[in-house]
Amino acid sequence: MTTLSASPFIVDSIWHKTRTSALAQISALTAITVLSAQVIIPLPFTPVPLTMQTFAILFGAAAIGPFKSLIAQFAYLSLAALGLPVLAGDRGGIEAIFGATAGYLFAFLLASFVVGKLASRITTKRFQGVLIGYLVGSLIIYAMGATWLAIYTEKGFYYALLNGVVPFLIGDAIKAALAASLLPISWRLINK
Repeated sequence: MTTLSASPFIVDSIWHKTRTSALAQISALTAITVLSAQVIIPLPFTPVPLTMQTFAILFGAAAIGPFKSLIAQFAYLSLAALGLPVLAGDRGGIEAIFGATAGYLFAFLLASFVVGKLASRITTKRFQGVLIGYLVGSLIIYAMGATWLAIYTEKGFYYALLNGVVPFLIGDAIKAALAASLLPISWRLINK
């Protein structure tokens, strides 16, 4: 049986578009973001931990689209602002949001929207399409995160690059390859 869908987003191709399904998708991506924030590898030389958040956020944006993924990330930051321990290391509250990682956290909003928009224009059925979206999203997160880290620590942009970007390049390259492989495979599975 072949499933053909006009939607560029895999989740919409599996799930009929309704308000309930949109709410479920937003809630699921918010929950996945919370869980992925708890998969951390602390790095002793930087205040920025290595997490699975970028994978969850960017993969989710390519899977459900720009508006739902943006709302999911807004919900995630709202939960953190309310003091719930949803940030990396079970942190929450306004102070945690506006700490050293604030640039990365707020970049999640823009990156998820941009990646979702790219997914609607560049196919997520091919490795290269997903990879382009993931790389653009990562650049947004790096740029905003490192800029804020430089301002927050008052140690300059060179420090921010060495401590807020360079340590994450290999891990993000692996996550990008994983995302770029999983979405096209998922499309092939649902179209059988």
